[in-house]
Amino acid sequence: MNQDTSLEKIQPRVESPAVISVPAYDQEYSETHPLQEYWQIVQKRRWTILSILLVVFVTVAIGTLKQRPVYRAKVVLQIDRENPNILSFKDFAGLEGSDEELYLETSYKTLQSRTLARGVIQKLQLDQRDEFKEESSTFSLPWSSSPKVPSSVAGDQTVLDPKLQRVMQRFLDQLTVTPVRRSRLVEISFDSNDPVLAARVTNTLASTYIEDNLKFKWEATLKASDLISEQLVGLKAKLEKSEEELQRYAKENAILQVDEKQNIASQKLKQLQEEYVKGEAELFQKQSVYDQVKGGDLSSVPGMMDNKIYQDLSSRLSDLRREYSELSTTFTPEYPKLKRLKSQIDETEASLQKERNMLARKITDDYRAAEARVKLLRVAVTGQGKEFNDIAEKSIQYNILKREVDTNRQIYEGLLQRLKEAGVSAGMKANNIRVVDQAEVPPKPAKPRVVLNLALGLILGMGLGVGMAFFQEYLDNTLKSPDDVQRFVRLPALGMIPAAHSGKNGKGYGYGYGYGYRHGSKKAAATALIPKEVAAQLSPELVGPNGDWALLEAYRSLRTSILLSASDRQLRTMVVTSAHPREGKTTTTVNLAITLAQLGSRVLLIDADMRKPRVAELLKVPASPGGAGLSTCLTGQFTLDQSVVATAVPNVFLVPCGPIPPNPPELLSSKAMRQLLSDAREKFDFVMLDSPPLLMVSDGRILASQADGVILVAHGAQTPRVAVNQAKMQLLQANAHVVGVALNNMDFSRGGYGKYYYRGYYSSYGQEEAQNGRTDPPS
Repeated sequence: MNQDTSLEKIQPRVESPAVISVPAYDQEYSETHPLQEYWQIVQKRRWTILSILLVVFVTVAIGTLKQRPVYRAKVVLQIDRENPNILSFKDFAGLEGSDEELYLETSYKTLQSRTLARGVIQKLQLDQRDEFKEESSTFSLPWSSSPKVPSSVAGDQTVLDPKLQRVMQRFLDQLTVTPVRRSRLVEISFDSNDPVLAARVTNTLASTYIEDNLKFKWEATLKASDLISEQLVGLKAKLEKSEEELQRYAKENAILQVDEKQNIASQKLKQLQEEYVKGEAELFQKQSVYDQVKGGDLSSVPGMMDNKIYQDLSSRLSDLRREYSELSTTFTPEYPKLKRLKSQIDETEASLQKERNMLARKITDDYRAAEARVKLLRVAVTGQGKEFNDIAEKSIQYNILKREVDTNRQIYEGLLQRLKEAGVSAGMKANNIRVVDQAEVPPKPAKPRVVLNLALGLILGMGLGVGMAFFQEYLDNTLKSPDDVQRFVRLPALGMIPAAHSGKNGKGYGYGYGYGYRHGSKKAAATALIPKEVAAQLSPELVGPNGDWALLEAYRSLRTSILLSASDRQLRTMVVTSAHPREGKTTTTVNLAITLAQLGSRVLLIDADMRKPRVAELLKVPASPGGAGLSTCLTGQFTLDQSVVATAVPNVFLVPCGPIPPNPPELLSSKAMRQLLSDAREKFDFVMLDSPPLLMVSDGRILASQADGVILVAHGAQTPRVAVNQAKMQLLQANAHVVGVALNNMDFSRGGYGKYYYRGYYSSYGQEEAQNGRTDPPS
């Protein structure tokens, strides 16, 4: 005790400094690893988790054990693509081998079709078995049954019998079709309570599907054959009619070899056109020569100079004329030789003229002949063109009729070929589906899988329990730890006071059981006068081996936190208040005053809760005969010295409330109250004021504005964070200095923050010290 007193020596009495406003606490809350926080939540909500885990696990276990064993048989089919090389009649047979994926998906759906299921049910008479007469599920709802499905019976649409419908739905529910990836294999499995029946149903389903596939092909080819036969009759008549029309038209128009005749006419027309062009060119050439001859200019006529006779005559004439000219210079015209030359010249000129006339007549005749030839060719070309056009016109209609005949013949021959192929296909039973593995009788049931179901139930229960725990924690908006105080309220956490029932074995650390004081001791006698809520006054020797070490040390820790927080200012007068009633502020005030008194300080307790005073009741202080107290002191009836009452705890004095006044706010805000606090500072080391709740009345704010500091008490895991924040804002608005928050009535038995600290350290360490005979409590 002396060592503890020396460590926490109180400050000397000085005048209280002026009340100043301090900003809200802005320190970062202590860092806690998320896994630690999660583990604390799990520890705290462990009963919720265990309850949900137990309910889910038991439910799954009961449901699993009540299930009848279900056996599963499996058959493996190979579905190949339709082979188009067998025949080219796939269009009529309805094959879809070109689209492999679509074909496989269609096959999978067909395996799960109601038609196939109905065939298996009828073959095995499954509707007579008790397994299929039962309801598919114990928890099935009236509206969950499958709708009525129409079926075709003898061509009429009827409605399935409800019994058969239920059997079919049960059958489809127990059937599973699973394609094997990256292959053409498909697994067909069936669940049943009878292993033999499961194998029979699976094998029957596979064989029925293969038979239906072959039957479909057979019926498709027969339908195609009938359809083609009907179409061939009409096509044959149409072909014969078109051939008759073609022959009649050819006979009427004398068209036997249309193509050959048309080719001859075309060649002849082409030749005439070429001759006509040449004739016109020759005519133009001869016309130019003829025009020259007609104009009398024969000297430049082509061919004239090329005439040998004309050239000889012209040369002879030139010679004769030259000789005649030479002799005429000497002789007279009567000269015989000159006469003879003259006669020869005349004969030669006559011969030349004759040659000219003959050439002119020839040119004229050639021109006339060319002109006549061109006229004849023009007439021939015109006539041949008319003949060619006539043949072309007749050939158009002929070709139309001929094409119609060819088309009808091709269609007829094609359908005739298809009819033959259909006949061949009807006789071939080529199937692209085969059984790879037959279904065998399963040796052991596939359901229920007890170990797996129990493991899943355990995991599910644990998951739901943990989820519910975290959901409850999410909905919990109370202050549960100092971290919550620093994180959400932004104020220092001064300490945590354990709850009365949080000790081990259900006895508690605080108010739950009596104190082991030594009979006959003076302190024991004094302690016997104090109720169980006031535990901080107990000395170590009174606590005993099973005493309240945690509660005692909690209040001492709170005292230490308050004194250390006063390093920058004097905390002589302190108001202890809370946001709501019944949060332990009065108990905290009394115990905090006792712990301060244990340091050797004189402490004055003022019961300033003039609405529900309780400090005198806790300290077992009887009422003053004259009614002295705070209310009478403020009204001037008594002085401070007359109102102070000594308690059973050393160095702890009390100013009781006195008679409850009708106007507490007016009295607390009066000058008399400020004078009373000033006088108390001079006479006592610490003045502790118990205040009403802040959110109920205004008394707490009035007292907070007059004190050096305010200690805010919150009920751990019960007071909402919003309420504490509202109380904090009211204190700051009153310009009060909020020292911090004390979490009261913390239940560490539920796990969470401080469980191992208080239960492990204080309980074990305190008991060991007491058993070893130590008289001082651990500090």
